[in-house]
Amino acid sequence: MDKKITFCGGSGSEYRFAQVPVQSNWAHFAGVAIFAVREAYGWRVIKLTELTGRNHDVRPIWAFHDAQRYGADTVFVSVISSAAERRDMIEDMEAGLDPVTASSSNDMALAA
Repeated sequence: MDKKITFCGGSGSEYRFAQVPVQSNWAHFAGVAIFAVREAYGWRVIKLTELTGRNHDVRPIWAFHDAQRYGADTVFVSVISSAAERRDMIEDMEAGLDPVTASSSNDMALAA
């Protein structure tokens, strides 16, 4: 993983992320991904998504493609093994970062 960056949630908690190359295998980690675009005064968060770490889970890939429609060209990953911690982190960060599109576990169906 490349450059480290900190994002703050609505509660004031700080979360450490690593910027990863878009073409890398970032979706195989268990954790949280932020899709963002660089703007004049920092990063504009487009979407947050949970990374389950399971093989063949295509939801993070589709979430990134959706975020690209809004200009996202950068991926940040924070590795977290606990599913409950990941969901709490996403909820807190959405409250603090005001992403362009909301992340929802129901917005994309599981592949059969």
